[in-house]
Amino acid sequence: MEKTATNIENSLRLVNVYIAAELGAIDPEVFDFKKYPFSFMGKATRARFTLLTAGALGVETGVAEKVAAAAELTHTASLLHDDCIDLARYRRGLPTLYDQLGVNSAILVGDILITMAIECAGRAAPDLQGSLVRAVKRMAEGALIEENSRGRKISTVAAEKIVTLKTGALFRWCALAACRLAEKRELLADCARLGEEAGAAFQIIDDVLDFEGDAGICGKETLKDIKEGNFTLPLILALNDAQAGPAAEKLLAAVKAGPEADLVPALDLAGLVRKGGFSGAARKIAAEKLKNLFPPIDKFPCAEEAAALKDFLLALGARTA
Repeated sequence: MEKTATNIENSLRLVNVYIAAELGAIDPEVFDFKKYPFSFMGKATRARFTLLTAGALGVETGVAEKVAAAAELTHTASLLHDDCIDLARYRRGLPTLYDQLGVNSAILVGDILITMAIECAGRAAPDLQGSLVRAVKRMAEGALIEENSRGRKISTVAAEKIVTLKTGALFRWCALAACRLAEKRELLADCARLGEEAGAAFQIIDDVLDFEGDAGICGKETLKDIKEGNFTLPLILALNDAQAGPAAEKLLAAVKAGPEADLVPALDLAGLVRKGGFSGAARKIAAEKLKNLFPPIDKFPCAEEAAALKDFLLALGARTA
């Protein structure tokens, strides 16, 4: 497994170099990426997932790296747009492009990255461009459902739909792209499930970290969902609890009524979610999703790489940043 880990790290470095070269090729009059400190790769979770899945399916490394680059460019584009929606000033340990340049430039740079991602997917295989466009549509649908739900309590079923679309759609594309390149049509359904469920679980943990995480370690603002009126799984579980629900409702009302600078009600609500075990319960739901993916992964032809993919999924469920 050590050889697989080394190969993945080497591929991630090449993906980073590839993305940097693509960004560097843009006319500085359009946008000079060297002027503005921003991480266009982040933790590379989607790239790592793509490379591990492709390896487990026996895909040639160089082609898989193009899919991984397309995934990261797509994800970063979505973050640039999200930061404008959320008025976020801190992302991946650095000021957001929204904070540095304003909403107009951040949106337009995001648009450029989306087109770069589609071009990159086409270099791996022409038919991957259309499937990536459809994945981006699903991501936007999930984000819009979340936006339409802002400020009102939603069900756990509705929350599941949001994370499946908003985050699961791109992971799903990554896994299906790897399956397509491996020419393993018999594994398409398993790969679709792998990507969708892994992405949904990843987003649930992200939502947990909004209550549990430290902004300095996570590299982005915490308590964001509480302050913006987004009802994610940990909070929904607290609100649905007979004992904790009334106290959570009262704190939510205080968050809405108070000035934006007053973080006390939000901090108290986060404390209630943590101490009541609701963030832990959400973690367990995510972990169960990930463990249920092991049987489909056992069907993949490359055993060592499949084992590394399982380890990666377990790490996703246990992450604290």
